[in-house]
Amino acid sequence: MSFFITESQRKQMGGTCYFEFQRGQKAPNGKSVFWREDSLVLHMDIADEIALYKIIPDFQYYGETIIDKEKWSIIQNNAKNQGSKAIEVIDELSSWVEDNYKESDYFLIIGI
Repeated sequence: MSFFITESQRKQMGGTCYFEFQRGQKAPNGKSVFWREDSLVLHMDIADEIALYKIIPDFQYYGETIIDKEKWSIIQNNAKNQGSKAIEVIDELSSWVEDNYKESDYFLIIGI
């Protein structure tokens, strides 16, 4: 992958300025769990460069954003308006998103 890294890669690098793309799953106790092993993470600099806040409706830079299938379709269309790098980033995420939707109706983006 060019833009996203795995949670284990993030741990090795030691940074926290990442947006976590977390599969749609609830913790058994209902509490939020961060830095899940099956998450993908995107560095804040890349998110800012592609203006992720313009691509994702109701994007919460410091909170949680729920992305259902309808919102994912909007994201894919909005990326086209932000330029080639935004399209590349969203395209790279697509297979992970489609795998997620086989098991869940949504995924989360956890802000920095």
